This record gives sequence, C-alpha cells and structure tokens, in this order.
Amino acid sequence: MQKEELALFFLKGIGIRTANAILEHFGSATKFFEAGTQKCLDAGLRESLVQDLEKRKEQALERAEIEMQKAMQNGIRIIGREDESYPAALHCCSDAPLVLFCRGELPTRDRKGLAVVGTRKASTYGKNQTRLAVEGLKACPAFIVSGLAIGIDTQAHQSSIEAGLPTIAVLAHGLETVYPEENRYLADNILQNGGALVSEMPLHTRITAGLFPRRNRIIAGMAEACLIAEASMKGGAMHTAYAADSYQRALFAVPGRNDSYYYEGCNYLIKTGKARLFQHAEDIREEMGWKNLRPQTISAQEPLTGRSCEEKEIENRILALLRSESPASAEYLLQQLDLPLPGLLACLLRMELAGLVRSCPGNYYEPA
Repeated sequence: MQKEELALFFLKGIGIRTANAILEHFGSATKFFEAGTQKCLDAGLRESLVQDLEKRKEQALERAEIEMQKAMQNGIRIIGREDESYPAALHCCSDAPLVLFCRGELPTRDRKGLAVVGTRKASTYGKNQTRLAVEGLKACPAFIVSGLAIGIDTQAHQSSIEAGLPTIAVLAHGLETVYPEENRYLADNILQNGGALVSEMPLHTRITAGLFPRRNRIIAGMAEACLIAEASMKGGAMHTAYAADSYQRALFAVPGRNDSYYYEGCNYLIKTGKARLFQHAEDIREEMGWKNLRPQTISAQEPLTGRSCEEKEIENRILALLRSESPASAEYLLQQLDLPLPGLLACLLRMELAGLVRSCPGNYYEPA
C-alpha cells in the first residue's frame, strides 16, 4: 500500500467520512497530500481543517512511516482501501476503515461471508445453534467473521476450523497482542488453518470500551449476512445487528424462550422484522442463494460463462448505466436496479474479474 493511504488515517482532525470524501474528490491519498491549501479549500474542507494542514500532513507521513516499519517487524500487513485484498463487502460501507491491519490470509473474493456474533455468556443451546449454522455452510464457498470474544464468538471460530472454513477474527486493538488472553491459542489456531486476525487500530492501541462498537461495524461490514446466535437487548451483538441492518445486509436471529434474558435481543429482531428467523443452515443458504455455489476463480481474460439469462440481463443493465453516467456509485446502481446489495456486489465482482468494469476510489465503478 502507499504510505499516503496510512498517513490519511493518522491525519489529525480528519475522521473516516471526511477522509472518504477526500478520496472521492482527489482520487487518491497521494494526490491529496500533494495538493496545496487552496485546492483543499476548493474540495470543501473547512478552513479550521486547512489551518496548519501542511504541518499536520508531514507529521502524519512520519507516523505512517514508523507504523509501516513496526508492522513489517511484527509480520503484519497493512491493507489500504484500493488494495485488491481489501474485503469487497466492507469496501461498500460508507464508514469503511481507511486501512486494515492484518495477520494471516483474508479469504478470496469468490467466498461469501457470514458474521456470527452473540453473548459472552452463551448457553449450550446458543453454542449448538452456532455450530449447526457454521457446519451447514461447509459445502459452500463461505467464510465466517466474528470477534474472538468468549462465548458465541469462540464457538463460531472453533466450528469454522472444524468445518474447514476460513474464519476472520476482528479485534478492537493492536495485533501485537490478543484479547481476551484465554483465546490466544484459538487465535493461533485460526492463523494455522488459513484464517486471519484483523484490526482497524494500529499497533500498541490500548483496549478501551469505546473501540468495540467500531470493531463491531467491521464484523458486520465484512460479511454479506449476519447471524445473531444469542443476545440480550444490550451489548456488542446488538450493535453488530444494527450495523448489519444499516448496511442492508441479510440479518438472521436464533429464536429463544420468552423468559430468557439472553434471547431478548434475538426475539426483538425477529418480532420487528429486522431479522429472519433462523432454524437451519438451509435458511441462510436459500435466502442468500448460496445453496449451489462452489468456490471458483475467474481470470480477467476469461469470459463469464455459465450465467443465467437473468444475470446477463443485469450485467447489460449495469453496463448501460455506466455508459450513461460514469463513474457511478454502488448506491446509484442500487437505486436504479432495485437489487439487494449482496446480489449487486456479487455481480459487480464477477464483471470486474472478467474485465468488464473497473472499481474507482469512493466505491464508484466505470466501464473497463
């Protein structure tokens, strides 16, 4: 990745949404760091942000250089938004992290993600439902995302390893350590089985309560679907559920007894229609269209074969839209095509791999 991408993350006074607006306007972090004060004002940045901007840019670049060296020494990759290995589903979120710190290997883009979260005080029933959900996807090109917490998260990661599925643990702190300590062995096992540990936070970031909601949005954003296996009305699992709902992800919840405190959240999500009732892994496979999927890699030089007439029609409509308005955002395409987000993302990915379209900064697309 370019040093400027990481420096934008460290630039004082710039939040994620402002940074995304900067990338959309300038086209790249490098062009922003090369731009003078007037060009930054022309881009819409407030005068208060532009004051001492050149000095803050220098400081951010220095910090980025140090962080890249530390990451290399610790065997950690830093993945920028324009990196090919940056998760495609997460890239479409308006508050997607500018960079991801990664240890291990992220799944290939032909795999579909299921986020599985729940309470730390998991019941036997909740753990069993988690295991059955994950095991039921082992014939699919899927991967599992969770947060490495005790309880449901632990069960989700363990079941993924047992089923032979890649699993990603998203952490709320620097990757030079593992929290909770009792899951250090599980973290090592995830890496040994082809999974990854991921964080938005740079090395040596202390664990604080305020970082967990930021972690939870990444869990929701990395996956096309989310399963709440057991949750009360309060806590990180419900934060993840609300984030998944805001990203228009498919949301599933395991139903529980009416008098169970740790199923109040799940039952509420089902009652209000935010989540589909989960009974079997078949529910997820059918709803998401994963039933007959198999992992595959499509070369950019290969034609897209084996597509249905409906898929070809959607691709032609996308190309027509991009020819009339290019580049066009994923949000614009969603509005024009009236498609579910997972279906649009899958189609755009197929077209990008086939060399039909090209992704641009800011989650925009144009004809290749």
